[in-house]
Amino acid sequence: MKRTNYIFLLFFIMPLFSCGDDDSSEPQEEDTSHNYQITLNPATTYQTIAGFGAANGVFNLSLYPTTAETQKAFGLDDGEMGLSIFRIKLPYDSDDWERLIAPATEAQKYGAKILASPWSPPPALKSNNDPVRGYLLPENYDEYVTHLNSFIDYMETNGVDLHAISIQNEPDWEAEYESCDWSSTQMINFLSNHGADIDDRVKIVAPESLNFDQGFTNALLNNDAAAAQLDIAGGHLYGGGLAAFPIAEQKNKEIWMTEYLLNLEEGDWRSASENTKWQETLNMLNSVHEAMTYNWNAYIWWYLKRYYSFIGDGEQGTTRGTVMKRGYAFAHFSKFIRPGYQRINFEEDTSTGLDITSYMEDDKLVMVIINPTGTSASDIAIAAEGMDFSTAMAYTTTINENMTEQTLEISDNMAIVNITGSSVTTIILE
Repeated sequence: MKRTNYIFLLFFIMPLFSCGDDDSSEPQEEDTSHNYQITLNPATTYQTIAGFGAANGVFNLSLYPTTAETQKAFGLDDGEMGLSIFRIKLPYDSDDWERLIAPATEAQKYGAKILASPWSPPPALKSNNDPVRGYLLPENYDEYVTHLNSFIDYMETNGVDLHAISIQNEPDWEAEYESCDWSSTQMINFLSNHGADIDDRVKIVAPESLNFDQGFTNALLNNDAAAAQLDIAGGHLYGGGLAAFPIAEQKNKEIWMTEYLLNLEEGDWRSASENTKWQETLNMLNSVHEAMTYNWNAYIWWYLKRYYSFIGDGEQGTTRGTVMKRGYAFAHFSKFIRPGYQRINFEEDTSTGLDITSYMEDDKLVMVIINPTGTSASDIAIAAEGMDFSTAMAYTTTINENMTEQTLEISDNMAIVNITGSSVTTIILE
């Protein structure tokens, strides 16, 4: 299920008329009025950002990124995306662990946090002795902890320091592929009685519900024993889930969106118009924007490398190994809003109708402005309460351009920017 938000903006520029006799000999005062003014307020802060990321090729080795593709994904130079989280699958078969070392090590070179998610425990520990469906037998909870800890040890021995590990990918989705069913009660019991035995070098993520189900997630958070073992409330956005999680915030748990994708609902990507694909990309950006406004700490897309994703896989007319339009669009968050930045408040003198979030790190202020409509917004003045800035840069991506760089005019300690229709723009003030 996809949500599409349409916001229509009408801008009227009123001409100025003289009310008296015109005297061309009198000096004319410069018109410094602006259509809109946005004032950033660094004194009011919200969540700390953990990062933005994407997943390894979970079921397809050909979708594992190469060394060059990993640099394009996690590097910070021109033409690179600056991702800061890499999600990998935790295989139930230890014989498959070795193949994860190369992509995880390469991503970690760029400072990426590694999140490991299991699709199934070892089948011998389950009710049906099968990788598909079934549930983890309570008498095997100890052995499952041993399995998780063995993976953590193996990765560390091979140079990969896991940041976080999940209990189960989509425990509430009755999948017909590798999976495992968990109820909230089962996961509470596991966390309460065995969570403390999971190696404390890593953070624990749960429940990774299909659509960030409030009932499932809050059941874990409302159980004191389970919540004590849980570090990150994680979930996906398939069919819903974009909402605030006040209980997670009250209990000082990070909130991570760990999987989502949009692919024209399995439509023909090759023959779809660039406008159709760009509109879906704007929908993706809107979901990132909303997640940030709900105080979520991280947003992780599905496959890093796929025809509908960030780096082309050679299918559906894409060029293998190239950063695609959707990658440049996502980079407006991932490249400029780094782990440790804080989201901050801002005020508009008149509503622009744009989707705006703002962030701070030391003396640097960052804004991401999404304009989902075809109407441009001109002469927006941006100020920062209690702060002066000497440089202002803007980077814009539209259907026709990728990360176009512009130095903004600064007047009376305000940066002046025009926002193109159907665009995403990142503004940096220093």
